Amino acid sequence: MNGPEGVAREIRAELEALEAPRRAVRTSEVSLTLAEIRDRPWSGKDWVFELKYDGYRVLAGLERGAARLVYRRGNDATAVFPEIARALGALPFEAVVLDGEAVCLDEASRPSFQRLQKRALLQRRADVEHAVLALPATYYAFDLLGFEDFDLRPLPLLERKRLLQRLLPSAGPLRYLDHVAEEGEAFYAAVQKLKLEGLVAKKAASPYPGRRSADWIKVRVDRADDFVVVGYTLPEGGRSGFGALHLAQYDGDALVYAGRAGSGFDEAQLRALRARLDEGRVPAAVCGGLVPKGAGHAWVEPRLVAEVRFKERTGEGLLRHPVFLRLRTDKAPEECIFREH
Repeated sequence: MNGPEGVAREIRAELEALEAPRRAVRTSEVSLTLAEIRDRPWSGKDWVFELKYDGYRVLAGLERGAARLVYRRGNDATAVFPEIARALGALPFEAVVLDGEAVCLDEASRPSFQRLQKRALLQRRADVEHAVLALPATYYAFDLLGFEDFDLRPLPLLERKRLLQRLLPSAGPLRYLDHVAEEGEAFYAAVQKLKLEGLVAKKAASPYPGRRSADWIKVRVDRADDFVVVGYTLPEGGRSGFGALHLAQYDGDALVYAGRAGSGFDEAQLRALRARLDEGRVPAAVCGGLVPKGAGHAWVEPRLVAEVRFKERTGEGLLRHPVFLRLRTDKAPEECIFREH
């Protein structure tokens, strides 16, 4: 049985054999399954491991030929990603409900959250259609929740994914998100080497519960580097010491602003570090780049080095989600050199 109609008949027969409930799944009524967070990866025969994309979680539904995309909070995203909606609408099935991630890829095929944010901010139809060419979006589907009048959520994950792979085209804005079985630590090492977002571990036999579940575990990959401390923000809201450290790195002979880190400190560190910083106060920033202006900033001589963990850099070179780890007394400021990641 070749062709779309044959595929649909085969899948319906398999769902009947798997005793999937006969009830239609509506995109507007689905509660998402959410992952718990763990710091370290592991391996196990009962688990599969998927790539964690840096994108927007989106439910994708097709009902009677009409495609609908819905963000995690329930807001409609159909007009934001028309290329995904068109690809979904072209599927030769009556009804499908997918769970997945909408992303924008850069020239190296890496997910770029900055590009995705630009897409999400566009409202004029002409701007959105231009962005379809300039900043194309891709939907990576990792779960199949509904097919025609069958509810797949009670079925084991691997059965849902097996059927999902058969439904999706091999190219275009709709993609199947594959997985690695058992070898979570090796997969994590590969993800870390490629400097990608992280992974999601899932119990291979688990249903789709529609709530936060220990059967789904998210493990992020963070980066770390050393930065020159060039200032701080003044504390607010009863916080002691300072609000955040201003950071920079050398690009050639010039110090270039890299952003600020405001988390990772305890009270003792806030007070002690503020005292050390004030010993080197200067009237203006010693770095170039996107240095913040206005009140509430203090600038210091480039004497201290901080090790900072972060997710990635924006297109302007600023850190996303930086967290202070420690002062590096063993490293000179001149050794804090910007390197492309």
